[in-house]
Amino acid sequence: MTTTLVRGEPEVSEAPPSLTSRLLTPRTLASIAVAVVIVGVALWRAPIDWAAAWDNIRHANPILYLAAMAVYYSSFVFRSIRWHVLLKNAGEDRPSRSLVGIVITSFFVNCVVPAKMGDIYRGYLAKQKLDIPVSKALGTIIAERLIDLIVLMALLLAAGAVVFRTKAPGILIPYVVIGVLVCLAGVGVILVMRAGRGQRVLRHLPEAVFHRYESLRLGAVDSFARLPTLLGLTLMVWAAEGARLGLVVFSLHLAGVHLGPSQFLLIALVAALLTTVPFLPGGLGLVEAGMIGVLITVGGVTNSAAVSITLLDRSISYGSLVVIGFVIFVVTHAHVPKAQRVATQG
Repeated sequence: MTTTLVRGEPEVSEAPPSLTSRLLTPRTLASIAVAVVIVGVALWRAPIDWAAAWDNIRHANPILYLAAMAVYYSSFVFRSIRWHVLLKNAGEDRPSRSLVGIVITSFFVNCVVPAKMGDIYRGYLAKQKLDIPVSKALGTIIAERLIDLIVLMALLLAAGAVVFRTKAPGILIPYVVIGVLVCLAGVGVILVMRAGRGQRVLRHLPEAVFHRYESLRLGAVDSFARLPTLLGLTLMVWAAEGARLGLVVFSLHLAGVHLGPSQFLLIALVAALLTTVPFLPGGLGLVEAGMIGVLITVGGVTNSAAVSITLLDRSISYGSLVVIGFVIFVVTHAHVPKAQRVATQG
């Protein structure tokens, strides 16, 4: 397999950003402190029967809980296949199995470091392990995130239309407005990049910077080929998110809780949308508060039931990812072997 070199790319020996150094920065520590404060205030102020919530969790069905975890990690397989398609569209054909560990590692980094640094880390790992130019890898990740958000918003609106047939969706309006605005901005940026606007101005930049931008631009723009396949894989990713939450609810045997597929999907999508807030690692604190609020408002469940569902679900989507992601990071990514560059002949 050969790879076309893009002038201005960093040398292969350049190491990925140090995760330890990122964890010890004032910004990271401050974001974790903010998350702790949010959770602490919520726990202090909320009128919750903690004994009942813990009793629900303690009696959860372990088989259904493990099934929820299996469904959650199957979404990483879909994500890896999708990234394979995006990379292939951009001229970088790599086997999907080589991408799974990198994708999980990037999500782990997003759980412990704010500002979505896991996405940037994924670009560096693609360079080190797969000899893919960093800029092009980041371009495919930008395209991936935009597709994720567009499909998420479409599903959120569809699920909301079903759930809120008989009542005003006031709680959903802020999420929809913000999501739609971000989608429109993202599509606008891609269209500008596709049209090649600003090339004359960019050519006045240092050559290395210009070539990095060109690699990023081509990676993002070219990724949108085979769009139906990408949309189908993205639907499978979000369906897995909704199924995970459904299995968690069923595992708890909560009396008086009557949630259907549309509610499961709606709540899971709101939680996923809240994880995109950049100043909190993995949306810690904000996701929990948002899930509890939506479960009470949309699902009509009691406070203690909402807390039980949220904590058990986040033990999978956040807690298990921190543990498993850390193991994968240490075992397969802490010492990344140098990739061998091969220039394309003629």
